[in-house]
Amino acid sequence: MIQIIMGFSTIPAEILLKIADIVLPEDRRSCSLTCKGWRYMFQEILWKNIYIHDCDSLQNLIDMVKVSQSTSIFRGPWVYSLHINYYCSAPEILAIQFSELFRYLPNLKCLHLNGEIYKYIYTDTTRSDNVWNSLEILIVKYSAYTERQSTKELPEFINTCNMLQQLQIIKYGDGFCLEFGVEDFNNMHQNLQSLSFIDAEMYLSSDFLTTLNTIPYTTPALSVTSLDINSKKYENHDGEFSRNWNEWNPLWLYYFGYKYPNLRYLKLEATDMCSDAISSDERQTMISLFRSNPNAFQHLETFDLTTDRYFESSDLILWELLCALRVPLKHLSLDATNNYAVDDSNPVDFSRIIQSFSETLETLSLTGFLYREVDQNSVMEIPSYCPFLTNLCISGSDVLLYIDSILDRCVALKQLEICGGRLLIKSRTTTEETDQHQHSLRSLTLEKCSIAPEVLTCISFRCRNLKRMDLRSLWIGESVCEKTGCLLIDMSHTFLKTLKIGQVQFHGSDRIHSYGDWASLVLVSELYDNPLSNERDTIKRTEIDSNYPRTECNNITWLYTYNDMEYTDCFQFADIYIQFRACLLLFVLLQKKDIVLQKPN
Repeated sequence: MIQIIMGFSTIPAEILLKIADIVLPEDRRSCSLTCKGWRYMFQEILWKNIYIHDCDSLQNLIDMVKVSQSTSIFRGPWVYSLHINYYCSAPEILAIQFSELFRYLPNLKCLHLNGEIYKYIYTDTTRSDNVWNSLEILIVKYSAYTERQSTKELPEFINTCNMLQQLQIIKYGDGFCLEFGVEDFNNMHQNLQSLSFIDAEMYLSSDFLTTLNTIPYTTPALSVTSLDINSKKYENHDGEFSRNWNEWNPLWLYYFGYKYPNLRYLKLEATDMCSDAISSDERQTMISLFRSNPNAFQHLETFDLTTDRYFESSDLILWELLCALRVPLKHLSLDATNNYAVDDSNPVDFSRIIQSFSETLETLSLTGFLYREVDQNSVMEIPSYCPFLTNLCISGSDVLLYIDSILDRCVALKQLEICGGRLLIKSRTTTEETDQHQHSLRSLTLEKCSIAPEVLTCISFRCRNLKRMDLRSLWIGESVCEKTGCLLIDMSHTFLKTLKIGQVQFHGSDRIHSYGDWASLVLVSELYDNPLSNERDTIKRTEIDSNYPRTECNNITWLYTYNDMEYTDCFQFADIYIQFRACLLLFVLLQKKDIVLQKPN
């Protein structure tokens, strides 16, 4: 045993530190008791990340750090990350002289504070003692305010952390959010000139009367590359506050364009808005201001906007700012969902979005939109070649797309999700054309869609690399064989790894639709023979007549996939899917498949 310990003690210090960094905390404690050579090395790693959950633990930490200062081993410099994850009262904090702790932590890089504990870190003391010289990451979880106020305590504390690189402000509880105006941002960046990442839950003030003319002369914050803000005035679900009264002002984009010239990631969430509609004069004024800065957002790669007022926000910002300035977006996400429903105020111009950003776009997600007028029957087009588009999500109402057009125009597509419409094909692909039209799609999700079996056959034929398929709330219509009462969906070219089926129904397209015509019984089978080689075999297999060799199929299981057509709200859908999900484990790691939807007797 002594020889083993001596052998361990000869491990180089840099390797031993790496070992100490990856083992579990309880193992580190055991290792620190193994020998003198290991003691301080493993103790140093134990002190690297400190978690405080009550006042006693906080007081013990302060005592141990202060006592160690007078010994040969000062433990304060070992602390790199401090998480104070509890909520305490003012007397408790004042009794332990909380501010003094940070004098003894010169290498602290990450600080996570819950509640209003930041109020008891005296900014005068920390500023005079330069205690934040190493702090790079600050996460503050603040309590919502009972009344609307522009509190200065939190901004003042943040502004003392002059070396900060990442800032996260999180609100908890019901009530008003911290309110920030243009001057608050200017003051923050005047003190925090290394700040590059901001993630905040706050209310962006809608008042620009006194600051609008000063925006073009603002000092740019060149280091900021990522900005994520959830702007709300207040939020309460207990009935006391029935509305949010969020007065979102798009002129914040005008300010951000000047303040953050090197911005690469911009995510904004502004929901539950109640302000009056923008007048035509106000709209023209905003457009003029947007276009007065041609250098705005020229490095922006990701734009993510969540709002339940599409026409007032998304339309104005997308076309009159980002598109007008030819911003080279790679990732675009727009969400207009309003109380779990589609925003039907105005159709989104899907084709124009594709055409405007086709040369740079890599991911596109449009959620909660209407895609065409009610009386229109036109199919959404992909007008431009999109060489870099890998992820496409189209969700909302009246989605009508050609699958072969998507595959032809988006040759690099890896993930496709369609929700709320119909997926069609322009023409059937023959086997002779297979090699010329192969696609690299790997993941397909269809939800609340109506589809014909020939579309799934086309996908199988074109997408030989498809590995994951998720079918939820799917309606499949086709002529059903009168002799067998079956409908065969041929996906014999597809080698799936994961298949998820939830709420799939089919009906005979040549009948008058009624509840009696719908069937919800699915038979999943695995094929042993070669893929279909020609159209004649396709017809033969579709009919499933007496000549079809049943021995070539291995029937895996029968599944009932739907409860009742009457329950179509989102909550019922979710409940059914969760109940059914336990059965989906049967389909993981299956190989070549046909999905046979059989009408019950």
